Amino acid sequence: MTSTPHEHDHRHGAPRAPDLEPTLFWRRLERALSEVDPSRRIPPPGARAGAVLVLIEEAADGLRVVLTRRRRDLRSHPGQLSFPGGRLDGGESVEEAALREATEEVGLRADSVEVVGTGPVFYIPPSRFWVAPVLARWRHPHPLDENPWEVDAILRVPLARLVDPAAWRHAPLSLEGSTWAWQLDEDLLWGATAVVLAVLLDTALPGWHGGRDPHELGPEREVRPWEQVPALTRRPRLSGELPSLPQDLVPHVTTSQLRSVRSWLRRHGVGELALAEQVGRALVNAARRLHDGGLDGVPVTVLAGPSSNGAGGLAAARLLVSAGARPRVLLAGSPRFPAQVELLRAGGVAVAVLDDTPAGPALPEGPGALLLDTLLGVGSSPPLTDTPRAAVRWLRRHDVPVVAAELPSGLDPATGLRGPCVTADVTVALGLPLLGLQETITHAFVGDLYLADIGIPPAAWADAGVDVTAVAPFSSGSLVRLCTGQRASDAGTPDQAVPGA
Repeated sequence: MTSTPHEHDHRHGAPRAPDLEPTLFWRRLERALSEVDPSRRIPPPGARAGAVLVLIEEAADGLRVVLTRRRRDLRSHPGQLSFPGGRLDGGESVEEAALREATEEVGLRADSVEVVGTGPVFYIPPSRFWVAPVLARWRHPHPLDENPWEVDAILRVPLARLVDPAAWRHAPLSLEGSTWAWQLDEDLLWGATAVVLAVLLDTALPGWHGGRDPHELGPEREVRPWEQVPALTRRPRLSGELPSLPQDLVPHVTTSQLRSVRSWLRRHGVGELALAEQVGRALVNAARRLHDGGLDGVPVTVLAGPSSNGAGGLAAARLLVSAGARPRVLLAGSPRFPAQVELLRAGGVAVAVLDDTPAGPALPEGPGALLLDTLLGVGSSPPLTDTPRAAVRWLRRHDVPVVAAELPSGLDPATGLRGPCVTADVTVALGLPLLGLQETITHAFVGDLYLADIGIPPAAWADAGVDVTAVAPFSSGSLVRLCTGQRASDAGTPDQAVPGA
């Protein structure tokens, strides 16, 4: 097929492999799709849900998949190769959403395709989307035309290019291993789209990679595209006029320095409960502003662990009652100060303990209208395990704003992203931000970053070897927005997709 002036045709590469014979390809694919559990074909109820159209064309040179190159000025996944797709509208099925989005993005005529089936949904951690891949056979190909507001170009990529080892690359994950990527002339195919295509190839063309894992391609085939994706100016998430400060002007601290400061405070009569009160007030202040000023009657879940952060979350739960909210506490582990829990229960606050059982902890249906993440503190080290891991997986299934204390649970305080973690809308750093919050690949998970005054004097920081004399972050207010000019988008991180989640 001849490409239109608006389309890119990636024809050259390896010749068609025998297993790419269309009849065999579709037979394997249809059989695999028919075996997918129906519950795995749709996003969880209440989740942030979308669908993409995996459109396969039978051309003269073999099977081709239709992709788009997203505009580089989009706020979500700028410049990446992707399938046509987007968010589900109310009442839509995943198939309807995928076809509608393809019509809007590339001018696809819905009557020209045959929907073959829907694969298992996958989760995109940085944007908190659950996406259903809808497989379609393009029975009657026609010229396509990109929507200039969303699409920079349309690409028709032969599947033969994807099974050609010359195009193979690998993108390392934050914790271990790599995902498949492909170099297609000037375009790099990676991220969630590459994960879906790798699953497609595994299903329809078993052994296409010759038994290799992507990380076995070696350092010369390693790509790190998130380091070059466009950044963006992040909109403030908290309402009202708040002072701001460039993040690079503020010292970032280690966990040992933070522990030293807390020790200094204890020696001078300020214990952990007093600090927890300050943390709780900062979190409620942020929650009130995130919910546009009012919390009266708002259901809020506080996810609290056994750390000092958890104590701050329990203090926030009590203060939320005073603010008119309807808090509920989920405890992952024994509280550091049991009296806090006794006080909450005496005040009518529901507190549930997430005990480890062979079936995993029992978690509620939903977190309400807002969640405070005080699950883990600076003493934790990734990767997540046991109850915290189950709690974070549960949170993925709900489209609810999240305010994290100190750093989103699962991030490493020193090195940042190291495997699965909470994706926060707002992170409230306490006193000074941790070193891990400097890393660009954490931006999509940290969200909008603020610094809260919790009453730590400069002498305490000086005792820990931190010089704060050059900046007085709280001279204009007790909650300060930390700005970086431009922050990495949801494409600015290696951890782009989790099949099945």
